[in-house]
Amino acid sequence: MKKMERLAVVAKNPIIYQAPLYREYAATGGDIEVFYLDSMGVDELVDTEFKIIIKWDIPLLEGYRYHFLKNYSPSRYGGFLARVNFGIFSVISKKRHEAVLITGYETLSCWFALIVAKLKGIPVIWRGEAVLRQSERLPLWKRILKKVVLKYFFRSCDAIMYSCTGNKEYLKYYGVTNSKLFPIPCAVDNSYFRSERDKYINKKGEIRSELGIDLTDFVILFSARFTLRKRPMDLLDAVSKIPHQDITVLFVGDGLERERMEIYAKQNGIKAVFVGFINHGLLAKYYSITDVAVVISDYDPSPKVLNEVMNFELPIIVSDVVGTALDLVVHGENGFIVKVGDVDAISEHIVFLFKERKIAIEMGKKSLKIVSDWNFTEDVLWIGKAIKYATKM
Repeated sequence: MKKMERLAVVAKNPIIYQAPLYREYAATGGDIEVFYLDSMGVDELVDTEFKIIIKWDIPLLEGYRYHFLKNYSPSRYGGFLARVNFGIFSVISKKRHEAVLITGYETLSCWFALIVAKLKGIPVIWRGEAVLRQSERLPLWKRILKKVVLKYFFRSCDAIMYSCTGNKEYLKYYGVTNSKLFPIPCAVDNSYFRSERDKYINKKGEIRSELGIDLTDFVILFSARFTLRKRPMDLLDAVSKIPHQDITVLFVGDGLERERMEIYAKQNGIKAVFVGFINHGLLAKYYSITDVAVVISDYDPSPKVLNEVMNFELPIIVSDVVGTALDLVVHGENGFIVKVGDVDAISEHIVFLFKERKIAIEMGKKSLKIVSDWNFTEDVLWIGKAIKYATKM
C-alpha cells in the first residue's frame, strides 16, 4: 500500500467487524482517516429491542486515525435522519484525501458526503452489504422510488465495492456496471478467532460440564438474535422430527422469540441450552464445544457468525437467502445449503452429520480452508485497486 493513497472513510459508527479492516489498512502503509458519524459501539449501546445495554469488550479505535463528527440527529437509533453531521462538509472540503469511501447510503450524512465530494472533485468509493431479498418485500411504489434514487446514488460513485455474491446481485439490480465493481469480501479477524480456538480447544469437557451438556452429545450452535427473521423455531422444529436424545442445541443470543423457543424445547423433550447475550470476547468459548453451526435466516446479507464459526472447523447448515451462502458454503463439501424454511432438509442434514462424525470433521476442515481466503489483507488490496480505478491513477 503506497503512502500516497490518502483515504477518508465515512462510517456510521465504530463496528467490531470494520475496525480491524481500518487497522489493517493503516498497518500496511495506507494513509487512512475514519470519520465516524456517531460514537455508538464505543459508548454503551442501548439495544432498544431488548432493553439491554451493550458495551463491546474489544478495542475499536486502536491502530488508525479517527474522528467523531457531531451528530445533530434527534434519534441516533435508526432511520434516514439517524445521522445528521454537518461537519462532513468541512472535513471533505479540505481535500486532504485522494478518495472518500462511504459505508452505506441509508442516512442523510452519507448523502452529505457524496454531494460535497462530487462538488470538490474527490473520487467516491462506496461499500455496503445489502442483498436483494429486502427490496422485493417493499410495496411497489417504494421499490420504484428506491430504484430511481439508488441508481442515481451509485451512478454518482466512481467505484463500488461488493461484499459477497448476494450483494453483487443487489448492486447490479440497481444499475451498477461490472467495470465499477470491486470485491471487498465480508471478513472477520481470522487470526483472532483461531488464537481463541487454541485457548479453548482443550477445555471442551470442562465447558460442556459447566453448561450441563454431555461430553458425547452432538451440539448444534445457533448464534443470533432470536427473531422471526432468524428463524430459530425452524431449527427446533427440525430437531423435534428426528431422534434427539443425544443432541443438544446451544442457543447463543437473546430476543423476543426466546420464551416461545424455551416452551417448545421443553414440550418436545429437546435438550436446549440458552446462554443469553455473549460479548464478542467470549464467543469462542461456545464455538469451541460445537459440532455444527446453523444459520437459516430468511434475510441475512452477511452474518459474520458464519465466518467466525468456520475458523473453528465446523460444518455449516445455511439457508439459500443468506448473502454469503454461495461464497462460504460449498454444498456437500463444507456444509449444506437449504431452501429457507425447509425444515425437513435441515433435519436430514443434521442426521447425516450426527451419524457421519468423521465426515463432519473433514467438512469442518474445509470450512477453515475456505474462510482463510476471506480476510482483511485481501480487502485492503482490493481497496487499493478501487482507489486506483476511481482516481484513474
